[in-house]
Amino acid sequence: MSLKKLITVMTVFFLLSLPVLNAQEAAEEKKEDPLKNFSIVEETQPVPENLKVGFESITAKDAVTYLKFISSDLLQGRDTATPGYEIAAEYVASMFELWGIKPAGAMTRPRMASPFAAPAAPQKTGRSYFQTIPLRETIETDSKAIIEWQKGAQKKSRAFVANQDYSYGRMFGGGTSSFTAPVVFVGYGIQEKSLNLDDYKNLDVKGKIVMMLSETPGKDDPESPFNKGEMKAKYYPQRQMMRRMTSPKSALAKKLGAVAILQVENSPQTNGDVAQRVVSSRRINDERPIFPGTRRRLSLIQGKTQAMPWDTIPTIRISREMADAILGYVDQDTESLKGKIETTLKSHSMVLSGVSFTLATKAKTKLVSSRNVLGYIEGTDPELKNELIVIGAHLDHLGQRGDYIFNGADDNGSGSAAVMEVAQAFAKNPLKPKRSVVFALWTGEEKGLLGSYYYVANPTMADKKIANNINLDMVSRTYTKERLQRMGRMMGELPEGFIDKIDIKKLTRGSYDANVPEFGEMLKANNQYVGLHLQLNPSKEPSGGSDHFPFAMAKIPYVYFMAAMTEDYHQPSDSVEKTSPELMEKIFRLTYLMANSIANK
Repeated sequence: MSLKKLITVMTVFFLLSLPVLNAQEAAEEKKEDPLKNFSIVEETQPVPENLKVGFESITAKDAVTYLKFISSDLLQGRDTATPGYEIAAEYVASMFELWGIKPAGAMTRPRMASPFAAPAAPQKTGRSYFQTIPLRETIETDSKAIIEWQKGAQKKSRAFVANQDYSYGRMFGGGTSSFTAPVVFVGYGIQEKSLNLDDYKNLDVKGKIVMMLSETPGKDDPESPFNKGEMKAKYYPQRQMMRRMTSPKSALAKKLGAVAILQVENSPQTNGDVAQRVVSSRRINDERPIFPGTRRRLSLIQGKTQAMPWDTIPTIRISREMADAILGYVDQDTESLKGKIETTLKSHSMVLSGVSFTLATKAKTKLVSSRNVLGYIEGTDPELKNELIVIGAHLDHLGQRGDYIFNGADDNGSGSAAVMEVAQAFAKNPLKPKRSVVFALWTGEEKGLLGSYYYVANPTMADKKIANNINLDMVSRTYTKERLQRMGRMMGELPEGFIDKIDIKKLTRGSYDANVPEFGEMLKANNQYVGLHLQLNPSKEPSGGSDHFPFAMAKIPYVYFMAAMTEDYHQPSDSVEKTSPELMEKIFRLTYLMANSIANK
């Protein structure tokens, strides 16, 4: 080859390689530094003078003092709508009043005077420290499910048995109700333009019940597009505490107007069918104590709250046998349809002509109520004081079953003690914030975020804007080395030896709304005065495991603190002796500083 030809070939090769090189360079530039979401402070800085009084008033000794009472046997586990919870609520309210925290609850109303009573002095009206929430307690339920098929004069029907053929959870909030609607089979119930897959194509599901397979096509195939990248993150999120968060499939069904979902197990051999799930849930674990009775079922009464973004449509799990009985009316079966979808990755949806489904539930219920505790410090800025920074934690826990008291020291006596200490710090500090700060103790978190859900839908200070939320849940327990190592494997590529530098006695997580990236910088800046080993967790799609979730879904930015999850979670063994006063002091102080940063920005 001549030199001229060689130069030409090399030039062409170089030019062709430029896009590849540029792509590689771009990928390297986009690759995030795995350490950017850590704040490890070994030597703390002196706290600013204007916050020093409040900061130093937060102590480990006070934290334990409040926590001992909140998690004492006297309160019998603080179950929602019980005397034990009410004692805890009165205790917090009395401390707020002692410290000069203003009431931020509902307006009080004077009682109507009896026409037969002697004239009394005029009664004063004003705010209380409480927001009362009417609730429905479901004592027992029964249900009936029927499939009907009709074609001309022909008519067939079949009844099914709850917890054998189907299960439906809290479909109607515990009330008595029923519905009947036509059934449409929608495959896996997925719309993905990038895959040219639309299970709802040419189908009108408004006012109908959609029948779908759980999970996604190719669940057990590593090469399936649903097991890679964004698809995997969307349909199989790694977070375990996703309760009450709407799945993309149910959200889509609701958006398209469906009234309910009949969900069939994609792979009953690996995931379990309805009856298998029920049997497994009743299996006795010899490693755990056997608690008598069942947990109470409480729900918000319909009509008392606004429709919220995370509300979803009823989902009824049905067995393969029940699914095949339904599909049999149109000469189809579950496995054949599943096979066609898996093979072609195309829609095989269809209207089940003449098929309708009826579910009727009967419930024995009673009316109860519980209360959020609410106090506030008024802001100093004439305009900004009308914006509220809500610092909250749930005060309730699981109550008592038989002789076992679920004291809930960590969950969430620790968060409740944090709100109390931070409130006291704001009251003591001479310099008050520009924005108003609300201190909230929520009821009913363990029953479905009931208290925070209700507050967001029915704010007690409706003339003011809820600007931000800081939530604390389980902030008193330290990590073990084993749990830290497991956690490290989920963090991606970290420098060798980095995990060993983390002090498990100081480690906690600070989650926040990724749409407000300055929260991360604020947390790092304030941690310089505290000295936690802080893992930052920005998230655009928060999990539904705690009381920041209703705020996040109402587009209210949040910060959420949580320490270690332990084997004592939701057990009677969650006691105050196992908490770390030193860790609590640091987290409480960081909360105080962070709240000031947000309130004064």
